[in-house]
This record gives sequence, C-alpha cells and structure tokens, in this order.
Amino acid sequence: MDNRRNDSWEASTEVYSPGQIEALLDYLNIGIEQQTMTHFLTYCPFHGNRDTPAFAVDKNLGLWTCFNPSCGEAGNLRQLIERRTRLNFFEITRLILEHQDSNRKPLHERLAEIRETVPEFIEFPQGPLDRMYDDFWKNDKAQKYMASRHFEEKTLRHFRIGYSPYKVVKQVPKPEMVIVPMHDPDGMPIGLIGRTIEGKGFKNSDDLPKSKTAYNIHRAKREGGTVIVVEASFSVMRVHQAGHPNVIALLGGSLSPFHAAQLNRYFDTIVIMTDWDQRVRKTCAECRGPCRGHKRPGTQLGRKIVEALPNKQILWAAYNDECIYPYQPLEGYRTGPAKDPDDLTDEEINQCLNNAVSNFEFESWEIAETVLPWERQRGIIE
Repeated sequence: MDNRRNDSWEASTEVYSPGQIEALLDYLNIGIEQQTMTHFLTYCPFHGNRDTPAFAVDKNLGLWTCFNPSCGEAGNLRQLIERRTRLNFFEITRLILEHQDSNRKPLHERLAEIRETVPEFIEFPQGPLDRMYDDFWKNDKAQKYMASRHFEEKTLRHFRIGYSPYKVVKQVPKPEMVIVPMHDPDGMPIGLIGRTIEGKGFKNSDDLPKSKTAYNIHRAKREGGTVIVVEASFSVMRVHQAGHPNVIALLGGSLSPFHAAQLNRYFDTIVIMTDWDQRVRKTCAECRGPCRGHKRPGTQLGRKIVEALPNKQILWAAYNDECIYPYQPLEGYRTGPAKDPDDLTDEEINQCLNNAVSNFEFESWEIAETVLPWERQRGIIE
C-alpha cells in the first residue's frame, strides 16, 4: 500500500503564515473548530466526520492529515486546494499569493478589537419612511401581498412596513416593492430593505450597512439575554408574530465581526433558526462535478456563530429529533418542505423554539449532512 502520508508531507517545502493558512481554509469552506500552538483542527472534509475535529493543518507548512484510521488522508496545502477546487497549478499559485497578506490575528483578538470600535451610521431621513408607510395602507395590492405571506395588521404596523410604487427612473423601470425600514442598535433609521411584490426580487437602499448591524437588534436587545437569529427581515416578522420579539436577522449567510461583537455584547443565549437550504445538488459548478464539500448554507452560518462565540450558550431550533423544520405539505403555507421560518405556522415556529437543542446535541445528530427522505424522492441529491 502506498504511504500517502509520508510522500505528500515530504513533497512540500513552502512556508506560510498562520493568517494565510486560516484565510485559505475559510476560502475552501473548511471551518476551524479548535487550534493548538502549531495546528488548526477541523472536521475532515474528505470523510465528513462530525464527532470530533480529526483533521489537522500545520499553521506554517500547510501540511495536513486526518487522524481517523479509516480515512488517513494527508497532503500539502496545494494538494488540499486542488482537491477542493479543481484549480490547476497556476490558479492555485495565484490563489495562495492573493492570501499572502492575510496575517490575521486569532479570532478572540479580532473580536476584542472590534468591540472597541463602534461603527458610525448615517441617519436615513424619516420623511420618506413616513410617506411610504402611509402609501402602504392606501394600496390594496401591497396589503394583499403581505396578507398572502400570513402577516397580520398589527405586525405590519409594528414594523412600519412601507410601499414603493412602480416607476421609471432614468429610463430604468423600478418595480413595486414592499419596504422594511432598518435601524441601528440605538433605533436610528439607517436604510431600507425592499422586496418586489411580484417575483422574488430584492433591492436595498444604497450603502445599506447590513454588515455593521443586524436587522431588529434595537428591539431584540430590550427583550432579555436570549436572541433568535434568522437570515431575513420577513423571517424576523414571522417569528415576532408567533410571540418571540427577541429575534434578529443577519440579512444573508455572512457573519461579520460587527455581528459577532453585538451578539456577544447584548446576549447570553443564542438560538440559531437559520434557513434550512437544500443541501447540494447532484453537481456543483464551483466543484466542476459532484459536490463533495459544500454544505447547507444555513448550517454553515450557524457554525460560524458557534465558532465566533465559544463562551455563549448556543441552541439550534429543531422541530423534533428527525428534522429541523417540518417538511410535510401544508396547504396555504407551503407545497413542499419548509425552508425557513416564513414557511412555518405560528405553532410550528413555537415547537421549533421549544424543542431547541444544544450545539453539542445538534452536532451529534449529524442531521445537517444527512439525506432527508424528501430530498432523495425529489432527486435533489443522490
């Protein structure tokens, strides 16, 4: 049998910085779970373990190995990049050089620094917000659209939902949109989140600082030490309507240092209720073939929160011990599996939150990477 471990480790003489290695692992979607003085420890990207971080990457040499005897994969940094991306030698060289200056400090030091930095926000004028709010209650089409999304009047008034009509600006058509005002942690308006009434289009106000704060955090921080984290503004409204005002949205699948710092500052317990996206399809354009490394984006965001806030109590919303969200058809709410809180009834939202499990238990299920029955039936994954 070939000794892959020795051959591939001896083949590399390149030296990197720990920050460069960390940045490249992040690029490869390999999350760091722990670290020692000399190595980053992660879950193995080749045999998909979730019990303990068995994959070690040298912080300076980029040499890696899996200590699970049933796997035993090993190699150097270039080989890792090639197997994860299918890039050629020159593309790999360029990628490594692009991250050469990524001399990032340890995560806890970066968070400590960002906590000392208070982001500056530019106030959005209140006049247009009031006008769009009034326009919403004059427009039957906008109200019917939000009613079709199962929003009650008191919820729409609480979040001061607005309406922007169809218009043409500089010969460019602008569709009708429902408008959601966004505020900074102190409650000052800082921009708009827009969603088209027809289709699934999104348009935010220019330079919306969504990486510097979370949607609805100015209200949620007044509700105590527990916060529910979702991805979209409509999800916030649905969870609030179900009786949980302590909810925020990160407006996407990214966790910025500002997000992490605010979660650390205002809350003790974090309940992850991110989107339950379809896992992977049969092929992946980025992998140029069968996808071996990409996971559910919602669970990846949750794991970033876990990694960034090791001293917090982290829970995962779960409908029961077999699924995160229910996937049986429910007329009026969905015709297939639920993807996010928007697809759930108030009762289902409450059950998911009441059954929330610890991060340790969630990982022990390995539910995030399993094949759900409806996925195989619908041919989403093999």
